[in-house]
Amino acid sequence: MNRLLPHAAFAAGMLALIWVGAGYGASNPLALTLVALIAAFYLAGALELRRFAAETEALNAQLGATTAEPPSLAAWLDGVPAALRDTVRLRIEGERTALPGPALVPYLAGLLVLLGMLGTFLGMVVTLQGTGQALEHAADVEAIRASLAAPVRGLGLAFGSSVAGVAASAMLGLASALLRRERRRAGRRLDAAIAGPLRAFSRTQQREASLALLQAQAQWLPALAERLQALATTIEERGRTQDERLLAGQQRFHDDAGQAWRELSATVATTLAETAAASARQAAAAVEPAVQSTMAALERQSAALHETLQGQVQQHLAGVAERLDATAERLAGHGREALDTQQARQQAQLDRLGAALERFGDDLQTRSATLLDGLDTRLQAGAERWSSAWQQTLATQHEAQAALAAAGRETVAAAGEALQRHAAALHAELATARAAADEAAAAREAERRAAMDDALQALAERLADETRRAAADAAGHQQRVCAALDAAADAVSARTREQAEATIAEIGRLVQAAAEAPRAAAEVIAELRQALSDSLVRDNAALEERNRLLGTLGELLATVQRAGREQRETIASLVEGTGSLLEQAGTRFAAQVETEAQALRATAAQVEAGAGELAALGEGFGQAVELFARSSEQTTAQLQRIEAALAQAGARSDEQLAYYVAQAREIVDLTLGAQQQAVAALQRRAAEAGA
Repeated sequence: MNRLLPHAAFAAGMLALIWVGAGYGASNPLALTLVALIAAFYLAGALELRRFAAETEALNAQLGATTAEPPSLAAWLDGVPAALRDTVRLRIEGERTALPGPALVPYLAGLLVLLGMLGTFLGMVVTLQGTGQALEHAADVEAIRASLAAPVRGLGLAFGSSVAGVAASAMLGLASALLRRERRRAGRRLDAAIAGPLRAFSRTQQREASLALLQAQAQWLPALAERLQALATTIEERGRTQDERLLAGQQRFHDDAGQAWRELSATVATTLAETAAASARQAAAAVEPAVQSTMAALERQSAALHETLQGQVQQHLAGVAERLDATAERLAGHGREALDTQQARQQAQLDRLGAALERFGDDLQTRSATLLDGLDTRLQAGAERWSSAWQQTLATQHEAQAALAAAGRETVAAAGEALQRHAAALHAELATARAAADEAAAAREAERRAAMDDALQALAERLADETRRAAADAAGHQQRVCAALDAAADAVSARTREQAEATIAEIGRLVQAAAEAPRAAAEVIAELRQALSDSLVRDNAALEERNRLLGTLGELLATVQRAGREQRETIASLVEGTGSLLEQAGTRFAAQVETEAQALRATAAQVEAGAGELAALGEGFGQAVELFARSSEQTTAQLQRIEAALAQAGARSDEQLAYYVAQAREIVDLTLGAQQQAVAALQRRAAEAGA
């Protein structure tokens, strides 16, 4: 039924045009031309309304087919007509934009009325011209009646064109109103779809998702603090366990070193004693055969010499009696010399043996001392090498630990400062944007109010001027018509006088209607002011809502800043505590290593294990720093999304203000159109009264 009404209105308008055109026929080409022109513009408006209705039906079909959430907004918009695609997308994204209406139909409706008025004026011109010629050339009543045929046809032109223009304008306006109503229904269906299947693409859903992310982040912060606390506890426990392991390792190193030194001392003492005894035995064994052989040789030589001497003495006793004394003396001298020589030889051999034994003892003592010195030197050099290597390893480990702690503190401090700077900058930008938005909104509000006041004042003045001009024109026209009718009334019968009286009465009503026109205009202006006041109230409510939203976001930002500051302080204290624990552990470890530097091999594995645990501890701390960096990046991303949402809210508020201004401009245009129609109606009534 609703679809047939626009077609019925169009058919009624076309029938009116066809009826008026058929009434003129070929007898009045001017009137037929005007009717054809009116019909052409009427068909142009009908074509636009047809396209408008087709777009509305396509939108309704697309909305009817949308029962579930589409995969993407772009794919869904492909089924929407191109003329409505941008507007529908803005509506889905949360912009309160109205669906577009017919562009030319309102102007074509007014143009049809003006064409009817043009026909009326042309008919009045023809009527007045024919009346003047009839009055100039007619001599009697019959001649006047014959001469008035042309003026009567002119009146037919005037009223016929007016009927055609008004009927076409009325039917075109009715069809436009019906199709606009269908478009508004389609808009309500679109709003229902936005609240249903298309909600995922709306700004409301995005804001809810942003709030959900912020809430999730707020829930993550306590968990992150707990994890950091647990990490600090774990690091402290690892440090305590490491200290206990180091103490136990140092005690084992001390015990093993003492045992090793005792075993080494016992081994060296045993070795030296055995070496000395063996050397003495070897020397005694080596000297004893020589001494025995020497003594045996001496005994043999003594025995042989004694036997020789005894034999010689016995042999020469008899023959050398006289020479016995001399011989005995020589023999005694020789014996003494031999004994002295033999004693000297034995003494020299004994001296040589003593010197050899003394040299052997000195060599043995020297070799023992050299061996002991070499062992002591090698042990001391090895201990010094292991001590220096251990000290270098410990210094390197201590420097690595200090560098790791310093890097961790610098990283955490830099991250905290960056987060604080970013939060401060974001807070300043939000405050600046909020102040700028408030100032811009106030400036736009003041400008809009001033523009509205100026427009209303200009509209009132223009309406008053047009009303005065219309009244003056109507009065002048009425005076001319009255003069003409008075001149004709003197020449015609009483019927003409009655018609003149009826005309005068109609003119009086027209004047009264003209007098009431300013009051109607004032009422329209009052209604317009009321509508503008309501719009301003809604704008103020929207601004208050935006201010509340900005306040809420400011509180949320302050909460995030406090949480970030507390998190940064916690991590800084954790880093300081960890650094102090590492420094204390390194100091104790260095002191113990310096005091127990001689047991290098036994503690090397433990030191490597300790270095591995310290590296694992550094890796855990690095992971904590990375976790904090990721959390800071997420916080920064959330703050950037909040800033983007604020910018979008400001842009949406500006677009709402622009929409309200456009609505006010449309209301003013409609009011002007209504006033023009009122003036046109007054002019038509004046023309009818003149006719």
